[in-house]
Amino acid sequence: MVKPEVEALIPLFVIYFVVAAVLAFFVMRKGKTKLNAIDWAIIGVGGALIAIADHVVGDAIFLPSGIYPIVNPPVWFRIFVFFIVAAVVRKVGVGMASMAVYDIVSDLIHFSFAGEPLWIIEDVLTYGLMIDIAVLLTKGKLFGIGMKSFALFAIAEGMILGFLFSFVHPFFTYGFIAPIVFGFVPNHERVTYLLLTYIPGDVFIGAVSAIVANRVAKVIR
Repeated sequence: MVKPEVEALIPLFVIYFVVAAVLAFFVMRKGKTKLNAIDWAIIGVGGALIAIADHVVGDAIFLPSGIYPIVNPPVWFRIFVFFIVAAVVRKVGVGMASMAVYDIVSDLIHFSFAGEPLWIIEDVLTYGLMIDIAVLLTKGKLFGIGMKSFALFAIAEGMILGFLFSFVHPFFTYGFIAPIVFGFVPNHERVTYLLLTYIPGDVFIGAVSAIVANRVAKVIR
């Protein structure tokens, strides 16, 4: 049974996901290049690696409270690998497709499909959509790939995406979907705390990951 405090917020989140789904449709329509077989192979392997980096490698690193979640290995590793996958493919659709694979593999190795399809909707229409919008706006030159002053563009894009990613877990995961799935009332102070501790780390790792993704993408493709 959904708690009243969570139930009151459902319309707002439903509106977001409806608007995001419509936006995702138009973003896909605007994408000029289509994903080919090699792209799908990279997305498949890359999405699985994102899940492993997050839920296997990241979760294995224990940090005491006070340091975590300011330093957040699962989230940082997710961003790091996700940026590399996106930079290698650099076509509209890579973000949402990679997050779909990530979510399915995460369920296989960690969550056992509890709460689906809410989790896949969240991951695809938040993290995934944000990356695809970035690919569309940069016309495939994600993280400054193909630009002379690549470092400036990479850092700026990485920081912006890291900042936007910071809102997903506090508001969508902890503040909305997890309470529905697990039946608890979210603590508003906890939501604020998570947001404030996620932002600095996600912005930092976003910038670092964007620079590394640029270099890796040039080597691979």
